[in-house]
Amino acid sequence: MVLRTNKQILLVILTAIGLAAVAAHIYLDPTQDAKGALAILDHVFDVTLALTLTATSVSVGYAVCERFRLEFANAAEAIGISLFVGTGMLGLLVLFLGLASLLRPFPIAAMVAVCIVVSRRSWMRLYPSIKATIQSLITSREAAVAVTIYFGLIAFLALRAAVPPTAADEVIYHLPVTSDFVRHGAIYPMFDNSLGNFPFLIHMIYAVCILVGSDIAARLISLFLAVGTSWAIFGFCARYLSRRVAALAAFAFFAAGMVVEVAVTSRIDVSLAGMLFICTYAMVNYLDMGHRGWLWVSAVLAGFSLGIKHTAVLWLALLGLMYLVQLIIINRARILPVLGAGVVYSFIALAIASPWYIKNYIWFHNPVYPLLTGEVAEFGPNGIRYFDANDERRLDAHFNVARAEIPDIVSAEERQLTDAVNSRVQRHPLRWWEYFVQPSKYLMAEPFHYPNYLFLVIPLLVFLKKPRWILWLLILSLGFVFAVTWTSWIARYLLPAYPALTIVASYTLIELSDRLKSRQASLEKLSFYAVACALAAVLAAGVKTMKTFNSFTFLTGQASRRETVSQFTYYQPIRFINSLPSNARILVIGAQLTYGIEREHLTDEGWFATKWRRVLVRNASYEEINEDLKQHGFTHIFYSEGIFKFAAIMGTQGTGGTDMMFVSQKELSPEARRLGPEYQLLRNWSTFSLYKSKFLETIYSSDGYEVLRIK
Repeated sequence: MVLRTNKQILLVILTAIGLAAVAAHIYLDPTQDAKGALAILDHVFDVTLALTLTATSVSVGYAVCERFRLEFANAAEAIGISLFVGTGMLGLLVLFLGLASLLRPFPIAAMVAVCIVVSRRSWMRLYPSIKATIQSLITSREAAVAVTIYFGLIAFLALRAAVPPTAADEVIYHLPVTSDFVRHGAIYPMFDNSLGNFPFLIHMIYAVCILVGSDIAARLISLFLAVGTSWAIFGFCARYLSRRVAALAAFAFFAAGMVVEVAVTSRIDVSLAGMLFICTYAMVNYLDMGHRGWLWVSAVLAGFSLGIKHTAVLWLALLGLMYLVQLIIINRARILPVLGAGVVYSFIALAIASPWYIKNYIWFHNPVYPLLTGEVAEFGPNGIRYFDANDERRLDAHFNVARAEIPDIVSAEERQLTDAVNSRVQRHPLRWWEYFVQPSKYLMAEPFHYPNYLFLVIPLLVFLKKPRWILWLLILSLGFVFAVTWTSWIARYLLPAYPALTIVASYTLIELSDRLKSRQASLEKLSFYAVACALAAVLAAGVKTMKTFNSFTFLTGQASRRETVSQFTYYQPIRFINSLPSNARILVIGAQLTYGIEREHLTDEGWFATKWRRVLVRNASYEEINEDLKQHGFTHIFYSEGIFKFAAIMGTQGTGGTDMMFVSQKELSPEARRLGPEYQLLRNWSTFSLYKSKFLETIYSSDGYEVLRIK
């Protein structure tokens, strides 16, 4: 009776805090200057919103899994798989509402409410499993300590995520594009931020957060998906290996700086890794038990994966190979039924992923726009048109004028680009060891994005017993890593292999410890010491980051959001832009970080100044360019020349999406052949320099950013 009363009191207290947090958020929105108790309550709102959406995803996913008559081996498996199935389902529902121009508060609230009501009984059936698991952990002191440490780790990572977004990609397109969808109440063709036409399944959950004014909740959901991945890793290991391996792997997943630094932001690479791992998990369960429900759930998850990022197709192709080899060659199953089920699997996956590609085909005549074709040169009532050879000649003509009128400036800019190219580090992505010994070579200006050094023990697996699914996880991972590194050097693109490699590394460590303990008893804990050291390095980097950017003062309400983001150099010109008259319209060239601009503007998300090139090709002279911009209502330009040098020092080749967006014309001028890909950078830079000298006035300049007024 006393226990029941205490639960009721706790429920009342939590409900009161939740209502106070909602009230504080409504009161403060959209101010960025709140401090003190109200700011802390606003932080509570962010966490509450993220937890609510996550719980709803688990509930919906569990209900879907029940329809397929799936039986889970443990609570971690049930929650991990249900979370990703539910996230995919909610993402699709938001997408459909967005395509119907219903991305607005009432339809989204109604959708979430319906999902909660329809799946409410799933929680009632899931709760006993969770309760039993908790009780079993409490009875074991060692397990209780491990769980306490684990949730302490997650709490620290939640603190890292619960701060304003500042990572480059999330403020270039992940959040700005999602915010634009919310602002327009619809999913529409993004002509002015081409990256917004990529598959955006996880972003649909972010859209719900932004709809109620909480981009921090989007970061927290990204983290919770990473936590769900670690639980699924635990569930897989507990089912097919041992609980010791499971416990170690759940921690080891976060022993990679790459995983943590991406998971605490609103990017999607770790979410993709989780979705692909759950897809593989379901496939393994089917191959192991023969229950068709697992196969169809795997197909659904495959479709969700293709709705997150294009590179999912590489992993899914390898997964299809595993399916065929395991059934036809190893199990000697009949070929036609296996192929027939494979065709149905592919159809389900493609059907679920298809909305992301069909809309692009309708809007841009390219299902994977802006890849392969580059961005459109013109769009409007007469349709779309891509850059062609005639456009190249027009751009060359403008460049020739610049070389004639400002030869010294053009020569200086060419020297800077040439110096940048000469200082470019030599990368050899197929030399996989370099990702460990020289990780900074394979990062796109991303601090602490280091690999999981526990993976270095995997070669020792050759001396150990190798269970079937450990071998398959290793084959899938190595195949994926080879496929990616064949064309790209960016280490972050390898994240989909991390869950599987974490399991393989954890199994290897446990087996090594068991072998070595016969020689030295203290070596029994070798695996745990290794994971602890790797985690310590990641946590130290996290503490350093939080101290550097004063995250603790924001979390405790001592600093407002505006004060927190003001310490970043990119935000100062944005703050200046926001002080301009309300009718100001900004053309952005070279300044990629534009999240937070409150004036109407066109972004410049890529390396090739597409918006500037569009203006150049539709005008014959610089005087016409100036009149064109003014006729379109532009009053200012937000400019940074640093993007041209950055692109040169990074190099376009091997950059994945950026590389595939660079479309070179077959007919190249001698100058273009001499300079290579950097020719386009120089041409964009020099032509703008000439225009700037003629028609622009600098009204703000700091840290490489300029705000220019059009005369």
